[in-house]
Amino acid sequence: MVLAVLGILMAIAVPSLQSASNRSMVAVDMSNLRSLQLAHYQYALASGGMFADAGLSHGGLENQEIAWLNCISDHVDIDEVVRSPLDLSPHWDAPIEGTSDRFRRTSYGWNNYLSRTHSPDAAIDPLMVVDRLSRLKSPSNTVHLMHMAATGAYAGADHVHVENWWVSDALPDAPPVLAASQVQTNVVSGEPKSKEARAVYGFADGHVQVLSFNELYFSPRKNRLDPDVSGLSL
Repeated sequence: MVLAVLGILMAIAVPSLQSASNRSMVAVDMSNLRSLQLAHYQYALASGGMFADAGLSHGGLENQEIAWLNCISDHVDIDEVVRSPLDLSPHWDAPIEGTSDRFRRTSYGWNNYLSRTHSPDAAIDPLMVVDRLSRLKSPSNTVHLMHMAATGAYAGADHVHVENWWVSDALPDAPPVLAASQVQTNVVSGEPKSKEARAVYGFADGHVQVLSFNELYFSPRKNRLDPDVSGLSL
């Protein structure tokens, strides 16, 4: 009887401890993102309003000189905040698949719509790129930083490519699947590649929020990433 009671108590206690541990790690993760967003804001002010940029590639040549985590390091102890306690990627120590010398440098990645070199608008007209504070219409509704995928080519990158998440109106369920190859959308909870997957996101105004993928991205016309539409309600 005593053993049975102990078994029941353990069955109740273990999930509670796991839940408390997860909440603690999410709190640290959110603190990391706030620190990174604040450091970037300070960088932008010191740079005449210009944002930093993304420079760590997902397969091609890298540009360490412009990589945001190097640029903002004067404003934050980058080594203290660039790795999330929720990050289970093996590539901090083991090379990324298909490489022998590329490793993970950051848990967090840049929204490429806010990158002067990787924005889809860059090839059309550089003046269209939202790469500075004065061009961002809705900072409180525009996601800036997010969790990079733990494995795959994007595990070593410092930015995502949001324009690749949409196929067509005929495949409305494709975005969470495609995004999961770039973003660890379930770093807080939920199944990967699902609309219900939840992760922490840092917004351009400095606030941090846990969102399901469906709250982050619905379509190219409704999402919190493209500055042209991020001010609209999902």
